[in-house]
Amino acid sequence: MRSRFMQIAGEALRERGYKLTEPRLAILDYLARHDGHPAIQEIYKGIRKKHPGIGMATVYRTLDLFTSLGLVRVLTLESSRLHYEINWPHAHHHHLICTVCGRVIEFSNCNFQQLAAEIEKAAQFTIEEHTIKAYGKCSQCDRSR
Repeated sequence: MRSRFMQIAGEALRERGYKLTEPRLAILDYLARHDGHPAIQEIYKGIRKKHPGIGMATVYRTLDLFTSLGLVRVLTLESSRLHYEINWPHAHHHHLICTVCGRVIEFSNCNFQQLAAEIEKAAQFTIEEHTIKAYGKCSQCDRSR
């Protein structure tokens, strides 16, 4: 799936007049291999090991580009820090965020589409995309009380 995504990303960049440069490739590769939702500082540190010439400004600009192209999703999980994840095709999911330890659990069971039609009709609004974040306690933190 990773190699297919890299191909899709390269095509998306080229179609819009961008090149798949070494820094862009490094950031995509890091995100595709990373399990979780890294913040920009983690991404920067992770790619600097193999690509010491990449600067923080390049990482910011590249993530902004990837977000605008729909290749990457931005999440605000805890304390207003931005986190990033690959926007895998056909892998729609949402997040449960523990308010005690900050753990993020992904879940893909989403029945929002059923409700979306009613919302669109009532609000005269076309929903193009949605995300759900639920806050509470993970099983480990809930047991510790």
